Amino acid sequence: LKLEVTQLDPVPTLRVLNPLASPAAANVGGTLQLLPGNSSGIASSPLANVVQALQTSQLAAALPPLVAESVGQLLKQVSRPGQLSQADGLAAAVRESGVFLESGLQASAKGRPAVLEGDFKAGLFRALARVEAALARIEALGLPGSDAEALLEMKRELESGLGRITLHQLNSQPSDAQAPRHWQLEIPLQLAGSLDSLRMEIDREPAGGDSNAQSSPEDDVWRVKLQLEPKALGAVEISMQLQGDALALRFAAASDGVRHLIDAGLPMLVRALESHGITLTSSPAAELVPRKSREENVRSGATVDVRA
Repeated sequence: LKLEVTQLDPVPTLRVLNPLASPAAANVGGTLQLLPGNSSGIASSPLANVVQALQTSQLAAALPPLVAESVGQLLKQVSRPGQLSQADGLAAAVRESGVFLESGLQASAKGRPAVLEGDFKAGLFRALARVEAALARIEALGLPGSDAEALLEMKRELESGLGRITLHQLNSQPSDAQAPRHWQLEIPLQLAGSLDSLRMEIDREPAGGDSNAQSSPEDDVWRVKLQLEPKALGAVEISMQLQGDALALRFAAASDGVRHLIDAGLPMLVRALESHGITLTSSPAAELVPRKSREENVRSGATVDVRA
């Protein structure tokens, strides 16, 4: 069976390249849409939900020491607002989001230094390996029960998180040599006692829109979109476009109070950026209508849906 990925949003869609000629299988031709279900991590819940489930599992079950150690280390990797408010901390969170794990491993294999200890995908893999080893020991000793159930649930959550990061990596693959470079990632965030995910999309477009044109990287156009939905503030979206020393900024928020706070703080932001030589253009914060999550918009319970 040969499949081609035709789209990743709103759900991953595969086109069948070699449909079977059998009449019984004639309806398989066309596309396959992968929908979220209990056995699919492709369109899984946000990484914040995965971290929350791991945190709950750790507190609710007496995990084997190595599993508890790896899960505890993974939970320590969750970012805090103070870290992300600093340029170095935000850059580190992006690098360690899991999206760049394989490029880091490749660099390490070539003898170049690579910091992988804090990588989120590496942490998920490490915890999953230890959970699977613990499950194998339980099966060999014939000790089913609550411990096995807790480990199985943790295994599902870890696989879901890995599936989520893999989807971001697929979304970040260059689709065309002429297309702007695109990255998509998600950073779990501990915010006011609750967990949320900072969703980020980054686009880099060569000046003039031609990747083959001879232009300075300093003239490239960078676009960044940040999305966050903390319980205390509601949905917030920030869109930025930077070219040279000119920055265009757009805020949108679901809450009237948050929009007023943003507008009140813009003059201070303008002055701070001007002190670094950046000219800011912005407009009053717009109203943001929160979108339903992809998981709520598709039928639950099915892993693969066949569409002719």
